Amino acid sequence: MGFNRYPNDDDHEEKGTAMTDHKTTMHQAQPRTSASSTHQRSPILGFTAAAITLIAAALEYVVTEVITAAAWKTPAYSYASNWISDLGAPDCSTFQGREVCSPLHDVMNTGFIVQGVLFLIASILLLLLFSGASRYVSLVLALIYSIGIMLVGSFHGSTAATANGTVTFHYLGAFMAILGGNIAAIVMGFQWKRLEMPRWYGRMSIVIGFLGIACGVVLGTTIGRIPPGIFERASVYTILLWQLLTGIVLLVGLRQRTLSRIKETGRKETMTHEQKGL
Repeated sequence: MGFNRYPNDDDHEEKGTAMTDHKTTMHQAQPRTSASSTHQRSPILGFTAAAITLIAAALEYVVTEVITAAAWKTPAYSYASNWISDLGAPDCSTFQGREVCSPLHDVMNTGFIVQGVLFLIASILLLLLFSGASRYVSLVLALIYSIGIMLVGSFHGSTAATANGTVTFHYLGAFMAILGGNIAAIVMGFQWKRLEMPRWYGRMSIVIGFLGIACGVVLGTTIGRIPPGIFERASVYTILLWQLLTGIVLLVGLRQRTLSRIKETGRKETMTHEQKGL
């Protein structure tokens, strides 16, 4: 799963030590082994943290949305007719023909911002998975998505925001988030082999990303003709689904890699003991 950049254990084996004292050799080799283990553990810890962060980001967003939507009383929140942005509107008013009043708007806006921060952190931790131009593309897409979703949480789609002109930043942020997040899924999908991810993960990431973009296009071309909530959510939930999927696949791969290394270490130790016995 993209861990081929770990140092090779064989690089740290002592060479040409047949004529040296056994105790001296063991004393010199020990620090190298410890340094090698520490160096190998660092990327593993980073990837583990990234995986957990991605999973937490997806779950955090869903939970804050459910809590905020449930707080609506008059009118009740509609997942089909209301925009996601309605949950973050700080003022109660009639906006674009909808009655909008979100008592826990601060919860949703915090959820938007936290989602962006967590995604950016996870993306930075995963940069070691990429090399060359793909590393910069990955970082740029992460910045586009994260800044976009944080703009959505900082500037609102509301009557007051329309009056003072800040609603423009809200729409810009929504566009950046939907486009950046779904393209990030597509890019990750096409990199599955280089990153040593499963083939099915690559295909699913690509499908998820293109589905999200397609739903975003439908949303933008049918505003006012069909309920916006369905396609807006489809274009956003694809990103959350991909985050959750990536986090789980990373954790499973890390576990398999760790078990593999334990077995390999045991095999090498057995061979060493057998050689010493000779």
